[in-house]
Amino acid sequence: MAKFCSKCGNELKEGARFCSVCGNPVKQVQSAQSAATAETNEERQGVFSQQQGFTAQDMQYQQMAGSAAPVKKNKNLWLLAIPAAILVILLVIFGIKAVLSPAYLKPVKYMEKAFNKQDIDLMKKAVPDEYAEWMTDDIVDYMFDLDSDYKITIKVTDKEKIAKKDLEETLIDDYYVLDSIAEDAKAGYILEAEATLKQDGEKDTQDITLVVVKVDGKWVIVSGL
Repeated sequence: MAKFCSKCGNELKEGARFCSVCGNPVKQVQSAQSAATAETNEERQGVFSQQQGFTAQDMQYQQMAGSAAPVKKNKNLWLLAIPAAILVILLVIFGIKAVLSPAYLKPVKYMEKAFNKQDIDLMKKAVPDEYAEWMTDDIVDYMFDLDSDYKITIKVTDKEKIAKKDLEETLIDDYYVLDSIAEDAKAGYILEAEATLKQDGEKDTQDITLVVVKVDGKWVIVSGL
């Protein structure tokens, strides 16, 4: 449909914003379809607001407060941080080394402390009950035949897990472990270690081999004492 200038009557081109003859601004008329669409959207928004019990002002406040939504995410982050904080506390209380050390090293630590403290009870914790019964006073005196001013450290440098199918045979044939202990063993390791004696300002290190096995849920040293 052709349009004409309201001032000079000149025919206007489609989409023109000014008259090409007199320069009069052309009034833009919104199409009926666009107006109907806008009206329909407004009606839908009004119906939704009424159904939800919102006023137009409420919806405006909700849009302005939209940035408050991430508060839930921050709360979730705090929940995730709780286990991490507990882990840090445990590491501080018990020590990182104690938490991360494998269970099969426990008897080695008992033996190390037993030598340094000359404590036979600690040594008995490091071995099977059958071995502990053999620790007479003569053997204890021999084991702790050192001056008080010394320190022994045992550092495990390598390990080899004994295959379960070969465990009993290896313990009996290669390391002369008692049959009763070898039969009950559930797992075993051959540990290569360095035993260092510091005394009177001097240091002496020797390579040793320790065999540890798990019997009745407890790790013990069965060879290398």
